[in-house]
Amino acid sequence: MKNLFSVAFLFAIFFSVKSYSQSGDYGVTAGYNNFILSASVDQIPGSGSDGSSGYYVGVYGDFDLGDKFSIQPELQFGQVFNNGETGEMLLLPVMFKYYLVDRFNIQAGPVLDLILGNEEEEINDFGLGFGFGGAFDINEELSLTTRYSVGITNRTPDLTASTVLGGTFDINSRFDFFQVGLSYKF
Repeated sequence: MKNLFSVAFLFAIFFSVKSYSQSGDYGVTAGYNNFILSASVDQIPGSGSDGSSGYYVGVYGDFDLGDKFSIQPELQFGQVFNNGETGEMLLLPVMFKYYLVDRFNIQAGPVLDLILGNEEEEINDFGLGFGFGGAFDINEELSLTTRYSVGITNRTPDLTASTVLGGTFDINSRFDFFQVGLSYKF
């Protein structure tokens, strides 16, 4: 239910921005997707991480909010591969863009992600992250984009580890994403 509410909230924001914006464009995007699982154990220094590589494809809207500002909500499907296993996810980045110069912008904003087909009960399917990056407009239709999303939510809030001496420690994990891709504006 919480996931459905979050998706509905994003679409409400999308349509609110669309009605406020001075102009808007739509397009498709695709590229390389690197999924990074970072884990740490309370009271123990250091942490570990593991990555999986794959691709993403999606659609986006880009709506002007002023001369140099715009907002770009996206809906992406991502697939990653690691040791013969496949993982799938939906990503919902909402990037606020600022054009430093005519063809180069920096971006930042929330990124919601939903892991599809998760069979492990101790991992939350839904997460929130903060994304940042930049894009270069090659021409009027084509852009090169790079982005990193840092996971904010703990994806394993109920996972603990026991020690030999009988103590327990919480295991915290988050999902980060790194993307490089091309966007085509209609």
